[in-house]
Amino acid sequence: MRKASGIALSTGRELGLQALTQQLTYEGLLEGLPTTRINKSQMDRLVAEQRAKVNPVYLVAPIETPIDLGPGRSYPFGSPATLPEVTCIGRFRSEPFGERDPGCYSELTIIWFQSEFAMPIEPSVLEEIASLDWDALASNFEY
Repeated sequence: MRKASGIALSTGRELGLQALTQQLTYEGLLEGLPTTRINKSQMDRLVAEQRAKVNPVYLVAPIETPIDLGPGRSYPFGSPATLPEVTCIGRFRSEPFGERDPGCYSELTIIWFQSEFAMPIEPSVLEEIASLDWDALASNFEY
């Protein structure tokens, strides 16, 4: 099977990117500023939507950047903050690995945020993916 993108985990397991969906993080925000509450709600919604599908989901915690409104100014709808500009949802697969899972492959959907459209995947996200406990997070499927 051809892999679109290979990532080596710290265990030696290889992951292939099977599908990647991307969109601007605030594409649907029509007015006002994003807030920490809106950001949390958006991340919760993304995870819930993906969990409704077959694979388990892992969210790479994004860095939230506060929006400075200037001295003495406040925002009536919460604490303004932004997430990185692009939301990425990737479905990763690992082919059989070692004697423990012959005839099985495993998959995990990973959600992350980055400053530009992928590819490439930002280095900090790749580092986190490489350190995941794949066996605990991914689901196994038989061929």
